[in-house]
Amino acid sequence: MKWGILSAGRIARRFAGALAASPTEQTVAIAARDPARAVMFAADFGIPRAYSDYTALLADPEVEAVYIALPNALHAEWSIASLQAGKHVLCEKPMATTLADGLAMVAAAQANRRLLMEAFMYRFHPQTITVQRLLADGVIGEVQQVRGSFAFWLDDAANIRLDPALGGGALYDIGCYPLSYARMAFGSRPQMASAFSAGEPIDLSLSGLLRFAADRFATITCSFRSAWNQRVEIIGDAGWIHLELPFNPTPEQATTIAVARGGRHVTVETITIPPADHFQLEAEGFARLAAAGEPIPAIGAMPLTESLDNLAAMEALFASANTATHSVILEPALAPEWPARTLVRHE
Repeated sequence: MKWGILSAGRIARRFAGALAASPTEQTVAIAARDPARAVMFAADFGIPRAYSDYTALLADPEVEAVYIALPNALHAEWSIASLQAGKHVLCEKPMATTLADGLAMVAAAQANRRLLMEAFMYRFHPQTITVQRLLADGVIGEVQQVRGSFAFWLDDAANIRLDPALGGGALYDIGCYPLSYARMAFGSRPQMASAFSAGEPIDLSLSGLLRFAADRFATITCSFRSAWNQRVEIIGDAGWIHLELPFNPTPEQATTIAVARGGRHVTVETITIPPADHFQLEAEGFARLAAAGEPIPAIGAMPLTESLDNLAAMEALFASANTATHSVILEPALAPEWPARTLVRHE
């Protein structure tokens, strides 16, 4: 697939490097507000065209898919514009900053018959796929609890993660990872949320409790004021799964999954997953789905139903943190479905 990239920032560079290493994917255009940055980005990755205007990239007839790596507050606007221009869209997380914007993005994808996916790259990593299969096989029984955290220290005042106008904050930036992992592990949407946060005017730290059906719970913690850490624990009624690098291992890192089986007397097995570049796997997987016109699978990809559920949950967490009360999570009004027939073929 031939890609255009909106943004010349750090995550865009990571994605462009993954595309450059892929035998099937190609970046043909980059757009950034700063012309010099766009030209430098193009030179660094051997990209033939550099634009200083996003709409110019969307008008490029060779671009088949657009990777949106802009600040969070711009995701909805430029995803919708890309879809309306007839491009498939892989949008960085969070897909939007409101549920209403997320629903508008899905509606645009449906109206223009193009694939939209939230770019949670960890969903394509063999480690995550292995966990999903373990859960589907009932290795730890029925999931009862999920505990997830993601944090690092951020004190650069100029960082866009700290800018409320651009959709900054810990929950949007890193808390969405353990939130999405909990939604994935339970296989259903949460129903209620409670949260506490610290920081003004954005959340520098947030801790939340999510209630799922049948009195099952998830706790998530995220922070820009903690030492770097990330982990996920999934606890069932017949065992547990523990991951130390659930979200962003480097392409050179092997990862491990600790799996405990049994009720009171458990036996623990360690599963080693070889190194993998989940950005490259994400791009290649997205391209296959777009070419085939198939629904987004729950295993090995990021379905839009989960993206919308996560947006609804984030709104509820913010509402609870702001009011110190429990918040009911509203069900998204639109159930998206990528047409299960061939729409676009890429030879």
